[in-house]
Amino acid sequence: MNRIIFDVGASNIKFALMTPEGEILKRKKVPTPWTGLDDYLKTFEDLAADCLDQADGVGISTNGRMMPDGNTYRAYTADYLTGVDIKKELEARLHLPVAVENDGEAAAIGEWQFGAGRGTNTSITIVLGSGMGAGMVVDGKPWRGVKRNGSMVFGQLIQSDMTESGYAISGIETGFMFLLMQAAGAKHMTMEQMTGPYFFELAEQGDPVILALLENFCKAVAFTIFNNAMMLDPDMVIVTGGLAEQPILIQKLHEAMQKVLMGCMSFTGFDLSQMSGVGMDMSDFMIDFVKGELCLDANLYGALYCINQLLEK
Repeated sequence: MNRIIFDVGASNIKFALMTPEGEILKRKKVPTPWTGLDDYLKTFEDLAADCLDQADGVGISTNGRMMPDGNTYRAYTADYLTGVDIKKELEARLHLPVAVENDGEAAAIGEWQFGAGRGTNTSITIVLGSGMGAGMVVDGKPWRGVKRNGSMVFGQLIQSDMTESGYAISGIETGFMFLLMQAAGAKHMTMEQMTGPYFFELAEQGDPVILALLENFCKAVAFTIFNNAMMLDPDMVIVTGGLAEQPILIQKLHEAMQKVLMGCMSFTGFDLSQMSGVGMDMSDFMIDFVKGELCLDANLYGALYCINQLLEK
């Protein structure tokens, strides 16, 4: 039978009725309700109501972090969800088996199984949307970490000139909403005027202020990609999510990766790669990325994989 799939984001909940092989038969999208638990859970019921007799399982990709059981919300989401076992709640309401996955890991799984990462054994996926997320597949298995806290790139420190300490949290410098706030301030516009599409329209037109902001954003993402890829040495780094569909962002991110590569062995006062007696193989530092194939749908496909795995046990 088919699978009911949800992708829960800060702005919207996406619904898809999918075959186990990945064909999308039906789609819906509604604003994510943040008014309380009952409204939140009822949204899932309403979206799935006319498809329950066509499916034998439910897969959920959700924002926020989960407890080690993988089903219970803990932090980084609405207060009323903390401590809620979403698997238990929805199985009681939908009367179908439910599998839950963090959205960053879901996107990584989706690209690995159905998208740009097909055939790879170890991959890092960076997800660019309202904020930056990530997921990893290691030795052919999704990597979640001991506390289900793996791939939390938005909490990593990156090099920056924005603070006295010289560092900033990557989640701030790679938050698209923060980028839009900066752009609105620089252009003396309101947040209602400085939308995502308008930001990229200005970037494509070559607006120097917008391009400078975009390049700084891509620099922060590039640091994150470089550091994590150096640690894991993956087959592939994938950049996916809604922002990955913007050609100029992908172009500027490739340029930022090249700048990181050219400067990674140069420090104030000397260039390590040029020091006498030091042997350097710069191919060890040749890190780049590929654009995801699924982008906005990556989370749906990751959730599909998770419910497929649960039903096959």
